[in-house]
Amino acid sequence: MRSWLSSMLSKPATWLLHIALGIIVLGACVTHFCGEQGEIHLRADKAQTLTVRHSSVSLFLWDFHIVSDKDGNPVDFISELRLLDRRAKTPVVDEGIVRMNKPLRYHGFRFCQSDYDSDLQGVVLAYNYDPWGIGITYAGYALLLVAMIAFFTQKNTGFRAVLKKSVLYQRRGLYAISAGVLIVLLAVIMTRAVTPKPPLQPVLQTPLLGIHVSVIMLAYTLFAVIMINGILGLCMPKRREQILYVSHVLLYPGLFSLTAGIFIGAVWANMSWGRYWGWDPKETWALITMLVYAALLHLPWLKNKCALSKGRFAIVYHVCSVVAFAFVLFTYFGVSYLLGGLHSYAN
Repeated sequence: MRSWLSSMLSKPATWLLHIALGIIVLGACVTHFCGEQGEIHLRADKAQTLTVRHSSVSLFLWDFHIVSDKDGNPVDFISELRLLDRRAKTPVVDEGIVRMNKPLRYHGFRFCQSDYDSDLQGVVLAYNYDPWGIGITYAGYALLLVAMIAFFTQKNTGFRAVLKKSVLYQRRGLYAISAGVLIVLLAVIMTRAVTPKPPLQPVLQTPLLGIHVSVIMLAYTLFAVIMINGILGLCMPKRREQILYVSHVLLYPGLFSLTAGIFIGAVWANMSWGRYWGWDPKETWALITMLVYAALLHLPWLKNKCALSKGRFAIVYHVCSVVAFAFVLFTYFGVSYLLGGLHSYAN
């Protein structure tokens, strides 16, 4: 018990990372078991009553219109609603507006724009009733962000131990700055290459698009460098361990960037479609990739448990870093061309 408490006090950010992930899983479980989601079709000439658990609300479509740019491309869908809370003792008609990436919150419900009828007299709204799960999950996201930032200031971490052994520390300064600039430059080039070109779909017209794509591409760039290091490490026995240290240093920001990118996408999905996770092929394989690289991050544990020599462990590490990149390639290319899904616009 004392050793456990001592570990928590000496590495608070590390423990906070794992606690945050636990809170996110807890929030997802609460959403799954206690929340409900679906779609409701509204027509301008008929009110609809939606009843979920102990909440009931009547909705009437007052107006729907499409906002277009100067070239006639749609940039937003706006549904103006009249709502009536059926639980109230003295019913009052409220007004509400649903826009792309701007859901309407009403007495525990969240309504998001999903589709519209060809005659513009009807809309389909995605609804989500989840009074507790989303709040718990968002608290986990916030805690995770704080923990990832605090981790790099924490002493006595595997990251700092490996950094001191790597060439990035031994020849720090111009070498480290040059490597950082190159990685960021590659990430910017990849971001520009994969970002959808105008005119954008209304769901993509949000600042979160640039943030989400940039952070994910930074992670993929770092993983690509680690993969190249893995090949070099296997081909250069004398420098194998030194290359391992560099790869492991880069793995921390790479994994953290991918994790942050996934959760930024989850927040965006919750704004657009009323749920932060829908098991879309792209997001599912991004999660699998995150878990694969998390396993690689914890691989030094195998060295201690299996009593591997430094040379043998370096070979195992470099092989795993090359194999792991196959998951990145499948997530980016394989899913887009073979499985499709909501991210098909990224093909």
